[in-house]
Amino acid sequence: MEKPFDEIHASLKSQLCGYPVEVEDAPAVASARSRKDYEGFLTLGKALSRQLRYREAIAAYTAALALRPKDLPALRLRAGRYLTTLQWDLAMEDFERCITLGGDPLDCQYRIGLASYYAGQFHAAMEWFESCMPLCDDEMGVAIIYWHALSAYRSGKEPTLLKGYRPGMNVGHHTAYEKAARVFAGESTAESLLAQCDKEPEDLEAVIAMYGVYRYLGGQEESLLQQILKRDGFWPCFSYLAAWNDHQNQKELNFLPAL
Repeated sequence: MEKPFDEIHASLKSQLCGYPVEVEDAPAVASARSRKDYEGFLTLGKALSRQLRYREAIAAYTAALALRPKDLPALRLRAGRYLTTLQWDLAMEDFERCITLGGDPLDCQYRIGLASYYAGQFHAAMEWFESCMPLCDDEMGVAIIYWHALSAYRSGKEPTLLKGYRPGMNVGHHTAYEKAARVFAGESTAESLLAQCDKEPEDLEAVIAMYGVYRYLGGQEESLLQQILKRDGFWPCFSYLAAWNDHQNQKELNFLPAL
């Protein structure tokens, strides 16, 4: 699939670890900088996002919201950028405000569920995903099933939404979620899916499926997590961010003093 970002773009470390951004302004970014009105800030934020310069995009959307504090489009765009920089508390706040301003409930609730998952609030994540399910078609439904199952595995709960999975669902472009859901439902094996992923040329497809298997197996397979993290060609995808977040949390735990 065509990537929704420019070939020359900011690194994950610049967005999640505080490293400097080392890419120059794309022509669209340079052009947008001259405007200081609402539309100009929105255009700038979108152009920066194309370069994965999400933190700068947040500043642009914040400037737009200073001019129109109750503007849903700018708020929704900023909420998404908070999510992809793992600022989950700010993402939740913005998405909840989007709902009060008339934003799409499925769009917002799904992403609040993801923010809750990243925050380690797995029971809350399950509840958000459950609230989404009645609003879903098959394509979004399989994504909800995937994230609800992972939240359930991590909170010791039953992945009840998995009962809604069935082979042959019309999953659209969510094929990797469906492959993982097949494993969760016992329709396929983790081993066979990982073998497919070894041959999968698209990082996005491989990472979603591999991360699902990683959590399905209990999240203890360090070598599998490292394989996922090496496939960073589409690092802003939700599953890659989850894997990176898991790895960072493990690093922090490893540095805790012995009790």
